[in-house]
Amino acid sequence: MTARLILILVAALAFARPAGAQGVIFASSDPIVSITSNFSGATITFFGNIEPSIEGTIAQGPFDVVLVVRGPLVDRVVRRKSRQFGIMLNADYALYERLPSFYRVLSSRPVEDIIDPAIIGERIVTVEDQVEGTLAASTGNVALFNHEAIRLMERADLFRTDGRAIAFLSPTFFATRVGLPANVPNGRFLAQVFVVKNGEIVAERSQSFFVEKTGFERFLGDAAHNQPFLYGLATVLLALLTGWLGGVVFRR
Repeated sequence: MTARLILILVAALAFARPAGAQGVIFASSDPIVSITSNFSGATITFFGNIEPSIEGTIAQGPFDVVLVVRGPLVDRVVRRKSRQFGIMLNADYALYERLPSFYRVLSSRPVEDIIDPAIIGERIVTVEDQVEGTLAASTGNVALFNHEAIRLMERADLFRTDGRAIAFLSPTFFATRVGLPANVPNGRFLAQVFVVKNGEIVAERSQSFFVEKTGFERFLGDAAHNQPFLYGLATVLLALLTGWLGGVVFRR
């Protein structure tokens, strides 16, 4: 009886699938990116294949693909300095809560050329919308702060939009490469791929990958986070020992 119910449920889901809907297989070259002492950045390759909507048929294109990669969420503050009493001090500020620490929007063609503008805001969030949507508080010009937040993140190579980054190696097989800078944050990253046809999203898939410290760097990071007092004490003792050894070696 249970097996029969499962078969009925599977059949119902199959018939409930929207007409023209596609499937997509999606994977990455590196599920875990390790950060060591000589880490200077890394490159991950994402690739996938668009599957037919009905078993045994051929996926009918042409298709476009959009890839969105998000890093761990953090809170960031952008401040504006002004001269007060002859001294440059912090004045207005903008607080962004749960802003992705890393954000990429890559596509086979510019997103605004391949997808309905209404869908862009609902399903595929641009860099600009991401910043505007996470603004929690501001004491100055909001537009100016949003622009500056994007500029700072782009200068650090943490935000980027590229409308020609995904290549089709066949009518259905696509691939792209995502560069991670040396200052990439640690944590869980989410990669989402959207298949677009005639301005609509017809398939999507997501996959996680991790960026994490390994070896001695991980030990130091864990110690500083989990045992701050002992870590600070060890740092002070190490500094004293280094100073004493320096005095002994270079004593005249």
